[in-house]
Amino acid sequence: MQVLGFQIPTSRDAIAPTLSVMAILTLIMLLPGTWQDALKLNRHAVLEGQYLWQLITGQLVHHSWSHLALNLLGLMVCWALFIDHQRGWQRWLGVPVIMLSSSLAQIFFDPDVRFYAGFSGTLYGLFAYCALIDVINKRWLGVLILAGVIGKVIFDLIYLPELSGLAFAAHTGGVVAGLVLAFLCKILTLNHS
Repeated sequence: MQVLGFQIPTSRDAIAPTLSVMAILTLIMLLPGTWQDALKLNRHAVLEGQYLWQLITGQLVHHSWSHLALNLLGLMVCWALFIDHQRGWQRWLGVPVIMLSSSLAQIFFDPDVRFYAGFSGTLYGLFAYCALIDVINKRWLGVLILAGVIGKVIFDLIYLPELSGLAFAAHTGGVVAGLVLAFLCKILTLNHS
């Protein structure tokens, strides 16, 4: 399909994974508040070895509809920029690793935040992963995007006040996991070629 001069892929393997993730995030937002609270990452409980599923589910639940809308918009932008890296389900197998890394970074590097919710740490990791894959494959738009993502994380770590409400530790954890996964994918691809 052609939109504003851009070729938009319409095949199922091009749109199903991203739409499925968007649907899951939206459906979780529709759950009763008590269920959502049980899914949010509770730092103290996880550190005590309880509710370990929250390391993943905390990435799927959001504080508000506007919070969810920003993350859905981010997913659409990521899909539009990096559709080649998101065709089919195989490329999404690393997402739980990014989610886990994001949650663990939030727990260990931002002790002032007791509850964490949101997909942004995972989203930062997806952007980092896809941009680095682009850089490795000599697609130079990836350089700009990767520099932007890393620059934003560094800016947040240095200049944002601790009480800003932004989960910069989760974003950093996501970016680190995304970069590591991109390198591992490249290494595994080299070993199989």
